[in-house]
Amino acid sequence: MSRKQTRASFEEADAALEKTLNELDEHVPNYNEWVRTLISPAAVGRTLELGAGLGTFTPALLQTADHVVAVEPSERGHAALVEQTRHNPRVSAVLGYALDATTLSPFDGAVLSNVLEHIDDDEGTLKELFSLLRPGGRVAVFSPAFALLMSDFDRSIGHVRRYRKRDLCARFERAGFEIVDARYVNMPGFFAWLVVTRLFHKRPTNSRLSSFYDRAVVPSTRWIESHVRPPFGQSILVIGQKPNEPERTDRPDTGRGA
Repeated sequence: MSRKQTRASFEEADAALEKTLNELDEHVPNYNEWVRTLISPAAVGRTLELGAGLGTFTPALLQTADHVVAVEPSERGHAALVEQTRHNPRVSAVLGYALDATTLSPFDGAVLSNVLEHIDDDEGTLKELFSLLRPGGRVAVFSPAFALLMSDFDRSIGHVRRYRKRDLCARFERAGFEIVDARYVNMPGFFAWLVVTRLFHKRPTNSRLSSFYDRAVVPSTRWIESHVRPPFGQSILVIGQKPNEPERTDRPDTGRGA
């Protein structure tokens, strides 16, 4: 039987993604904290977390945000999210998509951690987020990089694409954002993903494998990439800012002379 080459349905991807998140949640604390710090410039004030999943990142975002509105389109994920955060008054869990949080906007920031690559109309979603942010508000997107790394595993969890930096930045700019930061992340992970998922067609979330990588590789990689930006990586980070409203230069006529 030939290998699956098409993207999984929403229901199939939802089940596979839940399994993946459960596998990773306890085994990659260093990696999760690294991602949190990367997206933290947009996790401020009243923050929209789009695609919150099982709530893995939601409580951690409160290290920099005052309140998190966590939005999740999957009923399965939303139920877990509610259970994870129901005793936290600083979290609001919403079932749906970006515009389902309109009544709770405007937001000071928005974060999407491994979410945008699942969305068919990614540029439309960025435009929706633009409309939900205050002037000066930021959105941080952390997503898989490079089509070369697209694997059967990616498709099984609902990935539509992987990004190059220039392409994702162009989507941000067409949505109205100014680019604050854009970089590739986790250069060793590029090779690990290529070998594990593309060459050997294995799941990269195996607990022993991911736990070893988290302990042995992530801390040093994080330190190095905080000083030297890699030319490529397993993932990409882009942070965009909604322009501030221009200051008014016209003043009302008071009727007084010069």
